[in-house]
Amino acid sequence: MLLAMTNVRYNIDMNYLFVLGRQPEIGLAELRAVFGNAELVLPNIALVSSETAPNIDVLGGVRKCGRVIYDADGQPGKFLLDKLSDLPAGKITLGISHYGKNVSAATAVKTAKFLKTKLDRSLRILPNKAAEIADAATLGNRLGTSPNKIELLMAYLGHRLIIAELTGVQDLNAYTLRDRGRPKRDARVGMLPPKLAQTMVNLASDGNKTTLLDPFCGTGVVLQEAALMGFDVTGTDIEPRMIEYSKANLTWLSERLHIKINQKLAVADATNFTWTPPIDLVVTETYLGQPYSTAPPSEKLQQNITTCNTIISKFLKNLANQIAPGAGLCVAVPCWFLNNKTYHLPLTHQLATFDYEQIYYSEKQKPLIYHREGQIVARELLVLRRKP
Repeated sequence: MLLAMTNVRYNIDMNYLFVLGRQPEIGLAELRAVFGNAELVLPNIALVSSETAPNIDVLGGVRKCGRVIYDADGQPGKFLLDKLSDLPAGKITLGISHYGKNVSAATAVKTAKFLKTKLDRSLRILPNKAAEIADAATLGNRLGTSPNKIELLMAYLGHRLIIAELTGVQDLNAYTLRDRGRPKRDARVGMLPPKLAQTMVNLASDGNKTTLLDPFCGTGVVLQEAALMGFDVTGTDIEPRMIEYSKANLTWLSERLHIKINQKLAVADATNFTWTPPIDLVVTETYLGQPYSTAPPSEKLQQNITTCNTIISKFLKNLANQIAPGAGLCVAVPCWFLNNKTYHLPLTHQLATFDYEQIYYSEKQKPLIYHREGQIVARELLVLRRKP
């Protein structure tokens, strides 16, 4: 049955497949911001049309990507055999990842057994403990780095099957180094993940490499990720210690990766400071309020919400007078999960009064919320444009 194949094709312009991260709605929004298009075909799989190969190293919300090589009804046995037979001489190392409602490790084993039996080539197939090859295994076996080290990403949509050849996987070691290897970290001021910082930059940017401002820069995570993406960076924070930490971390990154970082750092209160232009885009994690490990009393939560709303509202009003119409922002503000209810800041319903237009890349204008299971305080990502 695997040898059967039809010639029916779909969406041939959607030529890259992405495996989305732990929160797929955020990864999908990022792809739409970067490429202007993204079609969600499975809960964790998106298709994108792009004239150039995506650089997964600057996409925080996706785990793997691949170039679509097959999109048809039926079984792809003949196609797979022809594809592998056409590879250069020598041993083939192959990983097969399956995605879909009814796929499992058994599906992957069945595909591997078929190829091993039918292909007249030296073939090493990575064993599947699950339907998908783990990211660490993809990295460890250097899949996608040479013609004979490949991974096939196979997405099942009912009778339709999409196959992509891996072109990139997130470099877990690089992210870990930039997160935990920095010389200055402080859990008390929040630990913005580098992946999320990348996503926020992509949500705010129009694609031009320009000057980025982080008015609540903390230890400099947004600044470091933006610098790696080609931006000049400006960071301010109300605490002198945070500016010292950002400076130390950016110096460490510059020396570690042998890159030049154009930076400006200053101690400043974001609610009333006047920044030096240009400010082309703004990406920041604002004040998240009091951290909670257990559910707070209702009155304490309301006090916290009021405090955060006041500080962030003052900041947004101050900033609006200093940026050009159309300037992009991605602002992480707090929201709270408590008693099966989500509490949002009042300002999220008042953004037009601050002269901002909210941009929605999510389905049905659903809020973009970065949240881990069991956490009370979450981050709501507001993607904004300064009104004309």
